[in-house]
Amino acid sequence: MTFGSNRFAEEFSRAQQVGIERSLNYAQTFLAGAERLWGVQLGFAKTVAADNVEAIKAFSQTKDVQGALALQRGLVEPLIEKATAAWRESIGIAQATQQALSELVEQQVKKSGDEVLSGFDAFADQAPAGAEGIKVLRNGVAASLDAYGTTVAAARKQSEEWVATVVQNVTKAAPAANGRRKAA
Repeated sequence: MTFGSNRFAEEFSRAQQVGIERSLNYAQTFLAGAERLWGVQLGFAKTVAADNVEAIKAFSQTKDVQGALALQRGLVEPLIEKATAAWRESIGIAQATQQALSELVEQQVKKSGDEVLSGFDAFADQAPAGAEGIKVLRNGVAASLDAYGTTVAAARKQSEEWVATVVQNVTKAAPAANGRRKAA
């Protein structure tokens, strides 16, 4: 099976290598984000466990129900603050990982689009005179790639605004919830 000597085999081998490298980049990016996320969750769990040990010790030394209730109220605020901080950090990690994966996909789409457009250009150079359909098709592909880029940019902006709003709302809600607990 020889297509232009070994050119076909070389191109196929190169495409396989590029595909493997891309897959590894995606996997490494995803695993790095997952590792960071697990680190935050494990750190939060360790902190809560250590706080619970201290709380149990403190509860064992209370003499009446009023003292236990006061101690419980005093323990809630730091827990809410730690949970909110861990949540914010987790959202940041998830957002950064998603952004890194999106950038990898965008780079690949751009590279593939550039290759397709250069293929159209090469084909148009070899096409007979009057083969305007190739140029029209090339322009259509170029317009589609531009539309994709515009859509991705708009979606990225919307996503960033949404995450910022959610983080802001949770940040505002945590002290308010703690204030209601103190009032009760």
